[in-house]
Amino acid sequence: MSQNVEMALLLEPETTAAMNFSWDEMMGSMLSQNWAYYRPSLADLTAPAWQLLYDEQASEIVLDETDEITMVLRLSHSDTARIQAAPGTDAGKGTQYFWLSKDCYDFFPPMTIRNQRGHKATYSCLVKMNYIDIGHVDEQCRVTFEAENNLDFRLGTGPLRHTELAGAGDLAAISRVGETSYELRIYRQGTAEYAALMPSAIHLIGHQGKRYGYMPNAEFVVKVGFPMVGRTRARQQ
Repeated sequence: MSQNVEMALLLEPETTAAMNFSWDEMMGSMLSQNWAYYRPSLADLTAPAWQLLYDEQASEIVLDETDEITMVLRLSHSDTARIQAAPGTDAGKGTQYFWLSKDCYDFFPPMTIRNQRGHKATYSCLVKMNYIDIGHVDEQCRVTFEAENNLDFRLGTGPLRHTELAGAGDLAAISRVGETSYELRIYRQGTAEYAALMPSAIHLIGHQGKRYGYMPNAEFVVKVGFPMVGRTRARQQ
């Protein structure tokens, strides 16, 4: 339900005729059942039924359990060159971002912001990114899909510029903790956390060692050895 999964069933005339199948009889049987109806009262706006109506009242969207996942991303030189660059040098110029896989559609919210500049269409969304390692929260972190270029995703990570926090080959763990909220952690090569997470980065991007993978947030916290990330479902309960 959360990802608009669709299914179709093909009924061949020969098969349905052999089994004496009838649409009229099927619908009649369904409608003649003794249905139990639940009618919520307007006096109780906390009733579960009213939560199914998106626009009836403002409320915080609870992230579906299947979306509570962490992306493990092995960083490349292009991801980290500006992070390693000294302030004022040419190496630090340009936009700082992580280049992500095409397989990110369900990991980010709908991208409804179309670019106003350039002739090739891109679509973006703004998310809240908590940079755990530097204690900084970016309320306007931009995720961009290059729709008419190379069809990849780019995650803006400007606050990491000049921090020397990550180098090529290190891991970034990006955890989705809300509908539009994320946490980002860096794990350097040679650490126990790196060794625990690296086997999950099973998908290659390009041919220079860049790779990624996904795992449930609950599995991620076990591997790195801390209680929880963000406002997980376990924490809400």
